[in-house]
Amino acid sequence: MQRLDEYDKTAVKLANETFNKVLKFHYNREFTTPKPQPPDGLLYHYTTAEGLKGIVEKNELWATSAYFLNDSAEIVYGCRVLNEALDGWIASNPRPENSLTLGTARQLQTVFGEHFLNMHIVQPIYLSCFCEEDNLLSQWRAYGQSGGYSLGFQVPPDVFTGQGFKPEPCTYTPKWVRVEYEREKQIKRCAELLEGILPAFDDSTTAEAFRKVGDHPQYGYSVVLRSVVDVLMEEIVGFKSAAFAVEKEWRVVVRQRELTKQGTDDGGKTRSPVYFRASGGALIPYVKLIPTNPTDKLPIHCVRTGPTLDANAATLALPLFLETHGFSIRIRRSEISLRL
Repeated sequence: MQRLDEYDKTAVKLANETFNKVLKFHYNREFTTPKPQPPDGLLYHYTTAEGLKGIVEKNELWATSAYFLNDSAEIVYGCRVLNEALDGWIASNPRPENSLTLGTARQLQTVFGEHFLNMHIVQPIYLSCFCEEDNLLSQWRAYGQSGGYSLGFQVPPDVFTGQGFKPEPCTYTPKWVRVEYEREKQIKRCAELLEGILPAFDDSTTAEAFRKVGDHPQYGYSVVLRSVVDVLMEEIVGFKSAAFAVEKEWRVVVRQRELTKQGTDDGGKTRSPVYFRASGGALIPYVKLIPTNPTDKLPIHCVRTGPTLDANAATLALPLFLETHGFSIRIRRSEISLRL
């Protein structure tokens, strides 16, 4: 293996400058762009009585693999949006056939097209889903089944740090994301990323620099490309079809991020524990989310019981159950009439 001091120093410097351009764009966009905030600082997780019991007793939430959700096609949907934006960028920004910029754009089309859609590359992505409203009929139908509950979680002001929950142990990073449903806005956001990143590869000396550094473990082209893929993935995990707009969804996205060091950063020696539950004749992977401070309770602010024929039964034991497990929170009932 080639030692770091054996690489061409000028080429390493140029490759590093390109990498830094990508990093600078990402961090400026991530930390200086105004972020949306949930109404009243609360987001709501809809669940069944069985789900409520597990969350409270174990003091944990589950983030399910995105590929096993009821609407799992949303990850594929995000890839298709990005590929549409890439097609538009290539058409609007002509480059010579041998340019590194054009080659990078086409590499991204392969990563988010053929490789991803045909499951050649499956990145671990786990989602825990929330809603802006605690008494939404469509959510009761989807998650509450007969009755059900919506749990109101207090969300920190800086929701995009994922503060409030963490994977157990923290080998992946969590992040709050508000879902975007408008196709036009999704394309625009992808286009802004491409406009901010791809020109970093335009300098004719950059391609030669990457050729010389080859498989350099810090600044090789494959390393930089992985970081670009990471930035784009961060965007599309928050995209869904407009058909789901009624859900008003936010989500905690748990995944291994190239540009955000994980809580346990030991070179991959510590694997994030993945658990499995059985449903519909299949094994469903998930990871556990625990309070940021493991000695605390989950930040549950309130609970609402869903539409049911017997509201008294749904509510009767709830205060005692919550109190028994150390939760002192407000309980409300849904006013929505149940129709069979």
